[in-house]
Amino acid sequence: MKIENIGEPIRVLADFSGGSAVPRRFRWSGRTYDISAVNGQWIDRSGDSYALHFSVQVGDETYYIHFASGQVQWWVDKVIVDG
Repeated sequence: MKIENIGEPIRVLADFSGGSAVPRRFRWSGRTYDISAVNGQWIDRSGDSYALHFSVQVGDETYYIHFASGQVQWWVDKVIVDG
């Protein structure tokens, strides 16, 4: 297993309904990634802002992404790949 720290902005298509968010797909470095499952999610709160964190599955790879409310921006934090 290999863990790569990324820390880059991404574009995300997500469903926001019923007080929750579910990311469906994201675009990073000119490529689109379809999310097959959300493995987990959590919220970090700091002052007036918050971050919605997700562990998502794309094929055999696991990505950690988050939405930073203060920046109104999605980020890819890291990717875990087998091998």
